[in-house]
Amino acid sequence: MTALLLALAPSRLPGQPILPPKGVPEWDVAAGYGFSVHLNRGRSDEHVLLFAPAAAFRLGSRLEYVVEGHFARYFTPHGYMVGVMPLGGRLFLADRLTAPYVSIGGGLGWTDLVQLDEIDRRFNFLLQGSVGLRRVFSPTQALDLEARLSHISNGGAELPNLGLNCVIFLLRWRFG
Repeated sequence: MTALLLALAPSRLPGQPILPPKGVPEWDVAAGYGFSVHLNRGRSDEHVLLFAPAAAFRLGSRLEYVVEGHFARYFTPHGYMVGVMPLGGRLFLADRLTAPYVSIGGGLGWTDLVQLDEIDRRFNFLLQGSVGLRRVFSPTQALDLEARLSHISNGGAELPNLGLNCVIFLLRWRFG
């Protein structure tokens, strides 16, 4: 249904601005499901539900600075990761109502997943890289579909520091 809305909607409505004003935060919330991928010798088979509220600040017609919360629930074994990613950016590859983007982010968090081979401490760093597609409905409303590679590790503070890697598929709603 969402893909159909994105495909059928016009690329730009006459006279309608597609960007909110500079300096005004854009609030959004994303939620999604993902699973671990083995980019190292770790073999954990995790599944995760991620909730990520964010504020984005437009720096130009195609670039945003993003601060994002990170609330993740893991299922195999049960656990959590809570954190904040204050270092983030989103670059739109077009200035149309439907536009692809790439995003990166970094921050820190706290977890109880220390029983996994990939996680060695409760305090960890968060890194993410994403690709997505945004459909703008008004200057304050948009819908994103995003695929994200999420990495959690202690940054070498305790060895072997494998890090947990997950691919997460997110649906994001910008509401202001």
